[in-house]
Amino acid sequence: MPNELCLAGAGSGKTHKVITESIAEIMRGGKVLVVTYTTNNQIELRSRFVKEYGKASDRFVVKGLYSFYLEDMIRPYQRAVFPDRIESFFFNADNPHLNQKTRRPLPGRAEKLANGKVNPLYYLTSCRTKAHTGLLAKLATLIAKKTKNSASLRLKEIYSKVYFDEVQDLVGWDYSVLTHLNKAMPDSICCVGDFRQTIYDTTFGQKAPQSAIDKISAFTAMNFELKPLAMNRRCIQLICDIADQVHLNAYEKTESAVGMVPDEFSHHLGAFIVRQSEVSDYISTFSPMVLRSNVRSGTKYLPREARCHNFGSSKGLGFDRVLIIPSESQLNFVYGIENPFESKDSETAQNKLYVAITRARYSIGFVVADKKADRLAYPVWKKTVA
Repeated sequence: MPNELCLAGAGSGKTHKVITESIAEIMRGGKVLVVTYTTNNQIELRSRFVKEYGKASDRFVVKGLYSFYLEDMIRPYQRAVFPDRIESFFFNADNPHLNQKTRRPLPGRAEKLANGKVNPLYYLTSCRTKAHTGLLAKLATLIAKKTKNSASLRLKEIYSKVYFDEVQDLVGWDYSVLTHLNKAMPDSICCVGDFRQTIYDTTFGQKAPQSAIDKISAFTAMNFELKPLAMNRRCIQLICDIADQVHLNAYEKTESAVGMVPDEFSHHLGAFIVRQSEVSDYISTFSPMVLRSNVRSGTKYLPREARCHNFGSSKGLGFDRVLIIPSESQLNFVYGIENPFESKDSETAQNKLYVAITRARYSIGFVVADKKADRLAYPVWKKTVA
């Protein structure tokens, strides 16, 4: 079978797929590597494996993306570029070779030295023992070219199956690494992700692919078989329908696999508008998880007891009820404005809204200013007076 890209919608059971297939592979005598981006997902994968398999196993290995690059794709053959051991990596929130105030290039950081050799200060920090996370994939690609893809061939000897989770967050040089791995392992890689949940970038710069369409095209060019998972095991159908509207007609329609709704949730299902002045009452009534852009969102009206997550940190999680504090472009969606995410800069806000909506099992509330709350597509929640 060819390598596959599983287009797994929110709540579609992608973790279940990875765990059950991994256990089957281990039972056949194989060894599995799962590479994922967020720490939350690494914890969830290990926990679910132990729950399903009954114990931990050294034949089920979970690694963060940056650890994978350093430990498996760079360090075993790093002497092809750098003689001294790279001990760890240094996280880059931005390009480390630009002055953060002026945005001008820093001196001495060019990719190559005057003699044509690789400049250590391009890939490594000044102590030369840590690699910049934003350049790990590029360094892994360089080493692959200099060593005839030795790291990928080595990986093939160690693992019979490799899963890449959250591939929607991969960009640019990450796909160059995948290309090398695909050549060495043409039938043992499974990439899993939902491109509607692209929130993070694993690197910086403008190297393609960047957009969801281009990323899927890159997988197609590598002859990956595309397999959609459109069933949602978390959200009721009302919420699935609203989530589908965020990326209208761009993906296959989502079907809910949720059957009976527990009695304690049946009286408040679907989506509602919540006036800012009534947020405290809504939270005391339903105890929803509040999802917001950042810690400053909603500080004027959120009560102290509110449980909160930023949109990004909520990925991979599920809650019975959710209360969303929308950003400006997300409010356009709530207001029913046509093409609310038409500008390129609002794509991240669009994806974050999809993530937020699909965290909810039974109900979502959108916080709206009191004067804007009426005549919208969703009913306004009204406090019941005893």
